[in-house]
Amino acid sequence: MRKYSIRALALPVLIGLLGMSGAQGALADSQSDYEDCLLSSLRDSRNEATSQIIKRSCYALYQNGEMLLPRERNYNLCILQNLPGAREPTAISQILSICSRRGQL
Repeated sequence: MRKYSIRALALPVLIGLLGMSGAQGALADSQSDYEDCLLSSLRDSRNEATSQIIKRSCYALYQNGEMLLPRERNYNLCILQNLPGAREPTAISQILSICSRRGQL
């Protein structure tokens, strides 16, 4: 039977705990970034449809960002840059179409 020193056993536990606290910090930052996105993008929203699309784009970028492909990231960034403030369904449709093309979706 091997004898392990307390130091040898404590090091992996300490590394694991530090990793968990780092992950919690990253999750907190992600939530804060998501909320900041909502606050800045929804401020000028004039329409329920645009609000829902903006919420989806904020979620995609800041809650699910690690899973996005570059084209999905580009699409969502385009939405957030151009959709707030759009009121008319034709304008919303045109913006979605252009962002889809630019994002190559």
